[in-house]
Amino acid sequence: MSSPNFYIAVNDYSTPLQNPGGKCRVERGSLLTLTAAPPSNLSRKQGALFHSSILWLRVYETEEVVGVEPEYVREIGPTVWRILLAVTDTEERYAFFMDHKRLQDVMNLKLGDNVRVQVKSSSGRKERGVLCYKGSVNHEQEVLFGVQLVGSAVGRGFTDGTFGGHRFFHCDENCGVFVSGSRLERDRPESSRKPRKKDDNTPAGHEESALRSKNSQEPHTKPTVFMPRGLRQESPQKTDEKDQEKGELLHSGEERIVKRCSPEEHSIQAEGNPQPLTNPLEGEEAQNLNATSEDHPPSSLYCPPSDGSLSSLSAKGELLSKGLELNSMVEVNDPPIYGVIRWIGHIPECSEPIAGLEMEEERPSAYTDGTYIGVRYFQCGPNKALFVKLRNCRPDSRFYSLHGPTNQIQRCNSIAFREYASKCVEENTPPATDHEAVERLTGWKKGIQGHCNSCYLDATLFCIFACSSALDTILLRPPDKNDNDSYTDTRDLLRTEIVNPLRKNGYVCATKVMALRKILEAAGKSTGFTNEEKDPEEFLNRLFQVLRVEPLFYIRTPKKKPQGCIFYQIFMEKKQSVDVPSVQQLLEWSMVTGDLKFTEVPSCLIIQMPRNGKNFKMFNTIIPSQELDITDLLEDTPRQCSICQSLAVVECLECYEDLGITPGHIKQYCATCNKQVHLHRQRCGHQPRDLNMPENVNGQAVLQRQNLQLYAVLCIETSHYVAFIRMNTHGRPLWAFFDSMADREGGQNGFNIPRVTPCPEVTEYLEMTAMELQQEDQKSIPTYARRLLCDAYMCMYYSPDLALYK
Repeated sequence: MSSPNFYIAVNDYSTPLQNPGGKCRVERGSLLTLTAAPPSNLSRKQGALFHSSILWLRVYETEEVVGVEPEYVREIGPTVWRILLAVTDTEERYAFFMDHKRLQDVMNLKLGDNVRVQVKSSSGRKERGVLCYKGSVNHEQEVLFGVQLVGSAVGRGFTDGTFGGHRFFHCDENCGVFVSGSRLERDRPESSRKPRKKDDNTPAGHEESALRSKNSQEPHTKPTVFMPRGLRQESPQKTDEKDQEKGELLHSGEERIVKRCSPEEHSIQAEGNPQPLTNPLEGEEAQNLNATSEDHPPSSLYCPPSDGSLSSLSAKGELLSKGLELNSMVEVNDPPIYGVIRWIGHIPECSEPIAGLEMEEERPSAYTDGTYIGVRYFQCGPNKALFVKLRNCRPDSRFYSLHGPTNQIQRCNSIAFREYASKCVEENTPPATDHEAVERLTGWKKGIQGHCNSCYLDATLFCIFACSSALDTILLRPPDKNDNDSYTDTRDLLRTEIVNPLRKNGYVCATKVMALRKILEAAGKSTGFTNEEKDPEEFLNRLFQVLRVEPLFYIRTPKKKPQGCIFYQIFMEKKQSVDVPSVQQLLEWSMVTGDLKFTEVPSCLIIQMPRNGKNFKMFNTIIPSQELDITDLLEDTPRQCSICQSLAVVECLECYEDLGITPGHIKQYCATCNKQVHLHRQRCGHQPRDLNMPENVNGQAVLQRQNLQLYAVLCIETSHYVAFIRMNTHGRPLWAFFDSMADREGGQNGFNIPRVTPCPEVTEYLEMTAMELQQEDQKSIPTYARRLLCDAYMCMYYSPDLALYK
């Protein structure tokens, strides 16, 4: 039986049919497969709407069968299908597919190739790495790429090569990642892009070595790499024999001195006085030997060879006896110098195993970029590579742990976390108030303990539940017939292991949060909830999905069906005339531009600040409005005339940008003011729209403003999420700052220590006007206030009147 035809949508498409699944819109980037026939429940009239060229496709994400015009989709092969399947966001998937060159390049990647990888979804930065795995990890069809991070990216990953309890490659803890192809690209070093041209200044014998990759008829080989399932990498090029003969080897017992066409001598000294083995080539000569063609960029050795050469010299035994492995932090010499093991293997001049180190500090006179005598063994920054005998390496005494590498996810649930454990609290616990709130929540080892890239989740949970009951309905909803067996367990885990202990004792350990993360990961096809840093909105969507929580509010455009939402993301073009906007202004700008209205007052409103993508801030400073007036953003609600404050009967979206009438506010008018305003020649072409008024409302009615209160702000800085909460105190608000990873105990295998810090100075800055803030010197603003104003990611509001009833 042949495999099904695969397709991707290249345009948004609405079918003229109400599908059996209830939806009739296909987003671009959606994946589809060909079905045999249209849905069986089509009526004759509905079937007549479709001509013979219509493709009947099943949408992968929703399982809906839809009729699609051929121009709205593109057929793709099974390999492309599997690679795109791992990209869960449809817009990201579409952009990746349309970048055909990069997609093809990713498809052609081989194990051992140097790559650039986007480690965190909240950051656009791509880190250097080596491709160590390519394929399925969870018995599904999608293809993921396992990458070992190198250079400055070491320690920024979320795995040691394992996924879902299975090992796919080997690396140090938090030195590897599994990503979709959309977050990957080939790393092309500058030295590989333009082969060096032969000229009269090239040293004798070196032209063969430098241009060999272009002229040689021999196949290229790269270093072998130790990986599971027989996955191998190629080995580096050998230097030309003539080039090898340029250096004279002098033997003196344990000492070997390599003399080259260089005024300096470089050596591997005897064991009693270990010295680095360095590259004697410098300047133009070294550059010539490093040149390669673009088709064969230099490959790096980041793992021991699997051909048995190391085992014959007991190199593996030496590694194990010292607790060392690839990417181990080590020191050499006394006083010590520090580096990280990037390569282990052999060089022609020495029978002992050699370690290639990437050093912390550059040394132009002695270090290289990963080459030795013209052969590239690994790649790092200029003047940072050092080659030493493996037996002269010892663990970095500043960070080394005798326990060796551990699985951080499993370790979180082990006895090692005993002293950091938090207790279960069965009884429902409301947020504390006044001095109790300050006493319970502030200080070291307060809040939610961070672990294994959990800051996005820790900060979001702390914002939502620490000092607010606006979303307590999530914790209290009884199960119904549509809930599965795990619903009660999941709800009670959140309530008794996280929220209640946080409110009663002020602290929740990472083991409790890890249990929730495992549930979130198991609940859907998206991976990484137990170890990868994700976005707060992805966490909220998954949490609401798992607990089947109703949307927090509904919005719609006129005459359209309401759309349920968990949070509102502000999309807008930057206003050049405004440098320091408030959340009030941003929300109004966004909803007026989109012609949107709330169907009713939300009990809780989470607003995501405007950013270009996930990194670039549209405004350097945003004032989180302490009170949010949404009266004019509600449909079917009595509103005041913008000019005379009597009952408004029309609104005019075209007047919104008019600075001559109540600037910065939505414009609605009574009948008299509407006529006068639109007599002006600049406004006579406007088309005001009638407002829907509730029955029995007249011009004498007392109009009530609908205000929401700010209770938390989630902030992000360099991919690290923190939180500000408004504590429940009478009188002037007291704000506190939370960081789930404020400190650390025990180095690499230690524990994060959370902290909650009162920051009363924040209140003063929240009460300032935009003009007052603009006059402030940024450097003089206290740290916490500056972070709140400059790094706001989500602002959370609630209705004091409705929070307990929604």
